[in-house]
Amino acid sequence: MLIAKHLPSAKDARIYMSVERTYLAYIRLSLYTLSFAVSLRKLEVLADITQRIHVSAFLENVAVVLSIIGTFLIIVGIIIFHFDIKYIEGGIEVSPKETIDPRIYMAVERTFLAWVRTSIALIVFGFVIEKFEFFLQQLEKVFNISLKGDHSALAGVGIFIIFIGLFTLILGTVNFYRTIRQVDAGYYRTNTWLYKIYGAVIFFACLLLTLYVLKII
Repeated sequence: MLIAKHLPSAKDARIYMSVERTYLAYIRLSLYTLSFAVSLRKLEVLADITQRIHVSAFLENVAVVLSIIGTFLIIVGIIIFHFDIKYIEGGIEVSPKETIDPRIYMAVERTFLAWVRTSIALIVFGFVIEKFEFFLQQLEKVFNISLKGDHSALAGVGIFIIFIGLFTLILGTVNFYRTIRQVDAGYYRTNTWLYKIYGAVIFFACLLLTLYVLKII
């Protein structure tokens, strides 16, 4: 959206929902990046066990970089969302007849599916995080060793993210019916506070995980 700001804007429901889907895509991209960072931490543990020092150091560095990038993507998504909505609000008002259109309803469905995809990504992500502690416990039993650090807090973070995923599904469903009502009335506006507060919650969860990958917590 930012690259097209030299063009005139309009308060069109499809444009609003396009910005919403882009925002949710940033969140999913952040989650995928952080999930990969956690996976590298697993490989780092294996490298430590097999005494592959250089491999372990490389995996740790990559995991740290990816975790920082993942958290940074949330911030980028929130900033772009804010300015895109502000840009749309400066456009012309469209006729109510243009809002009640089959293509608008299809856009509503696509936005709802974006919420569903984000919910699934969070649940899978939380499951991977939660099972990380179990993975480490099994390594200790199999190799009869004691790994460095306390990984018990990670299970709590994973469960927290799973609950956020379930809440995301509920939130997306509520937003879907709210959007349908507004479209039926011929007037739609993005609930910016809902998206910003939701982004702040996701950012907090990602920040906790980043601190873990950085071995701060």
